Amino acid sequence: MLYILGAIIIVLVVIIFWQSQRRRELSASIQSLQSNLDRTRSNLASDELESNELEHQLAVLRIELGSLKGRLETLQHYQHILDVEQYVLERRQQVEMFVEMVKSEAENTREQCKQQVEKVRDFLAEHEQKTKAKMLKTAQDQLGAFYNLVEERQQLEQVMTALYHKIENQTPAFQLPAQQLLDDLIEGYGYSDAAQHLQQVRHKIQDAVKNQEVAHCAFVDEQRRLAAVTLLTQAFNSKADLYLAQLTEQNLAESLQALQDDFTLLNHYAAAFGHAKILDSYLTLRQEELKFAALLLAFKQESILSDATN
Repeated sequence: MLYILGAIIIVLVVIIFWQSQRRRELSASIQSLQSNLDRTRSNLASDELESNELEHQLAVLRIELGSLKGRLETLQHYQHILDVEQYVLERRQQVEMFVEMVKSEAENTREQCKQQVEKVRDFLAEHEQKTKAKMLKTAQDQLGAFYNLVEERQQLEQVMTALYHKIENQTPAFQLPAQQLLDDLIEGYGYSDAAQHLQQVRHKIQDAVKNQEVAHCAFVDEQRRLAAVTLLTQAFNSKADLYLAQLTEQNLAESLQALQDDFTLLNHYAAAFGHAKILDSYLTLRQEELKFAALLLAFKQESILSDATN
């Protein structure tokens, strides 16, 4: 009996312990559920707040969308202006392409014109020489001995004028001022053109010296003729080189006149040596050399002044 009672007591104790344990577990579960419920309520409140904010933003966006639609309807009236701007942009691009094409064609035309001008200039120079020779021949035939007298008188007048310049060391009143002469030379020439032309003139001078096209002499004896031509060539070139070395923008006119006077005097003195004579074509080359050398000096001086001003 005692054993049965003890077993019943043990069973009751176990049941009570199990119930107590079960109650604690249920209490913990309830607390956990309560905590989750509170957290869920908090999250739900937060979600509701965010939902309200999103609804507010959506309402604002709807209002802005309506406003933008209204502005779009208003701006549609100006769509033709945008079309015009696009048209103007396209036309501008076409015009720029056309301008570039015209520039290229103009440059080609300019080069062709320069070549034609050079050809015409050479033709006119040749025609002028032929015309002068023909007129001189006609005058000689018509005037006979009087022509030689007139020619000698003109030569003597030129010699007297050259001697007067050398003695008095002054420039004739009819001579152009250096600046005016430089302005006449600069017209139509850029810096590169002037430099290129000067280089061409110097090549022609070298070719003339090399080919003995500087002076002429009527001596039959070849050795005497070459001696007279060489002496006259060196004398004239020394004068031309001296004026070139002393050349400035201001003394161009004086240098040209001095070279012309030396040409006249040397030819006058050399006439006694087989009618030796510096050729007019060589005088023209040396004068061209002086002119374009002075032109380059003027360009360089202008460039220096421009750099100093800037």
